[in-house]
Amino acid sequence: MEKIFSSRRFHLFAVLLITVSTLLVYSNTFQASFQYDDLPQIVDNHQLKKTGNIPQILTSPRGITLATFALNYAVDGLNVAGYHIVNVSIHILVSIAVYFLIFNTLMLVKGVDAWSKKISVFSALIFALHPVQTQAVTYIVQRMESLSSLFYVMAILFFIKSAKAAGSGKRWLFYIAVGLSYLFGFYSKESAFTLPAVIFLYDFYFISKGRLKETFKRWPVYGILAALFIFFAVNTIMPLGGFGDLSKESAVSDVTAPGQMPEAAPLKSQPEHSAGFKVTYISPKEYLLTQFNVLLYYIALMAVPVNQNLDYDLPRAEALLEAPEVHKGAALTIPMLPPIVSLAIIAGIIGAALYLLKKTQTRAASSLRAVSFFILWYFIILSPTSSFIPIIDVIYEHRIYLASLGFFVIFVLFIDRLSTAVFSKKKSL
Repeated sequence: MEKIFSSRRFHLFAVLLITVSTLLVYSNTFQASFQYDDLPQIVDNHQLKKTGNIPQILTSPRGITLATFALNYAVDGLNVAGYHIVNVSIHILVSIAVYFLIFNTLMLVKGVDAWSKKISVFSALIFALHPVQTQAVTYIVQRMESLSSLFYVMAILFFIKSAKAAGSGKRWLFYIAVGLSYLFGFYSKESAFTLPAVIFLYDFYFISKGRLKETFKRWPVYGILAALFIFFAVNTIMPLGGFGDLSKESAVSDVTAPGQMPEAAPLKSQPEHSAGFKVTYISPKEYLLTQFNVLLYYIALMAVPVNQNLDYDLPRAEALLEAPEVHKGAALTIPMLPPIVSLAIIAGIIGAALYLLKKTQTRAASSLRAVSFFILWYFIILSPTSSFIPIIDVIYEHRIYLASLGFFVIFVLFIDRLSTAVFSKKKSL
């Protein structure tokens, strides 16, 4: 078995395996119809129906993704097959990029080629094929999430290349590639906003080996990322009021005048803000308390992907010490806990990550260092949508698309360590 992973052509084999497996799993989705936000964002968006509008589209929030929809329309109109083919292709590319990210990371940790390939291919396959990714891949409009994730991972890979580059010229080329990837990722979807934090953490964990002074040697790339971060915050995040998932067109609620009977004519529909502090459906406090439960619910979904839903009936948490009341008929994977219990579990998980970081400072070659990093990876990537800034929908599966990688890598590392211990024990008997 080890000979397979030691092969020089294993990377090619891994790419083919990921590609074929993903195509087989998603081959029955190519005729799935447009749903929900697909309608205002694609079907009824007349701006996408003229390729001459693409330069203008590119300047709008999520313009990169919207431009790909315009190209889809130019090729085959509203034939859903073309949109799904592109979505699945992007998912394959993300999964391949994820494979190389994990491989490069584990090589920086241990430098063991065959072991790194083994962990990487199994982690990437789970990422590619896990049911929790279905929404990000088959819900056409959520190409935003997968495309943004592709640029996110590519930016980290370019950063790794820059750290290994011998000459300053090559290094600057990779720095520019990091910056462009961040730019493209953010204008695919704003969830890429957290990239500078993840790159800095990656540098500290694996390249600088915990030496903070070493990270400052790469100040030019951090300067580029910081400038873009500030630009995005001022020009997009603050005007939008936060990080949203829904289009304004689909975030509409019917309002009936006070005193009118149900059969009376309603007033003109008033738009409900989909994200930010102007959201009236849920307060910042309630949203934060609810997100403590949501973060645990995502972990439960990755561990046991049952009762999946496009539109969860997840109750709002209104008090720290009280479990939210689950609506009758709601199918949830785990019970809703008092937010303080969920917060304590989350704090324990993050505390474990910090403990493992401290424990591996003097032995950075331990795989536990990767475990620590990927725990923080999960929480950092989810931070834009799981904070105190309200979003009208408290939970969506596509939000954990890239964050889920942390769980999958840790799971594979755990299984690898467990199987090694079992087989070692058998040999000693």
